[in-house]
Amino acid sequence: MKSLLRGVGSPLLAAVALLGAGCVTVDIGKDTATQPAQFRILDTAAAPLPAAQHNGRQLVIAPQASPSIDDSFALAFSRAPNQRAAYQFATWTDRPSNRLGQLLVDRLSARRAFASVALAGRGVAGDLQLNLFVDDFLHDAATSPGTARVEVTAEMVDRGTRRLVARQRFSATAPVAEANSAGAAAALSAASSRVLDQLVVWAEANATAVVPAPTR
Repeated sequence: MKSLLRGVGSPLLAAVALLGAGCVTVDIGKDTATQPAQFRILDTAAAPLPAAQHNGRQLVIAPQASPSIDDSFALAFSRAPNQRAAYQFATWTDRPSNRLGQLLVDRLSARRAFASVALAGRGVAGDLQLNLFVDDFLHDAATSPGTARVEVTAEMVDRGTRRLVARQRFSATAPVAEANSAGAAAALSAASSRVLDQLVVWAEANATAVVPAPTR
């Protein structure tokens, strides 16, 4: 059975159907496992150093779920542009947008440039909000063993004025060492860490540029 999806109306529903039917990854990755395995996206970078300056702002990070197979529990791969499929016996423990959001909280909290950093929905106040969208999160297997590709869009919003402060797209790649789900997961973690490097610099720079609203 073919291992690629073509132009489906709902990629996420298609991914679930593929996983249930077990009709994915015939030769891509050459996985030999017959039992499901879950992988967690990891931040592979060294522990961040504390920031030189503190901006005093309270930041809320809000991951924005997407219906794309890239932002689902399926571990996605592609053999051609605009095509997606899912590894048969491999899934993520967390939706990529949620996991990247948490890893960004961890990074920025360790830097201590912000007065506080928290995920949205935790009941924590914030004067700035960072919306995080996952655009691409997949094993690009057009050539073997392939490349991990991560692309996200970030928006910073002033919650007091509801003004869009900045929007930018970030991307990174990492080579896949071995063409299987474990190799893809490891490379996607490495690419994610490079995107987090960019996001930290961008978030701190734009937070400093925002003039706090006057207190009443």
